[in-house]
Amino acid sequence: MLPFEVYGINLVVKVLPEPPSGISLYCPAGSPIRYGTVVAKGDGFDEGANTFRDMPPIGSIVAFEEEQEGVEGHYFYTNDEEYRVLRLDAVIISFPQT
Repeated sequence: MLPFEVYGINLVVKVLPEPPSGISLYCPAGSPIRYGTVVAKGDGFDEGANTFRDMPPIGSIVAFEEEQEGVEGHYFYTNDEEYRVLRLDAVIISFPQT
């Protein structure tokens, strides 16, 4: 487990180098879709709405759209693996890991 915590409606995902087998999403606008495994999540409290939101479980696969102009979310590397800190709103869909 990585030695950090994330808060609110933020997720930390380990970016997958390629889509998982059997999963392919396409953006009609042509933006690239990236995939990652959830490794940490906040408590789901959305300060703006003053409510808790459902969060994808640890270990699930999430898909998110990469910005044409840059990288979605904040990113960092550890042990040559890319991680992203994403807001829940950036996640298009989540799949439970089987």
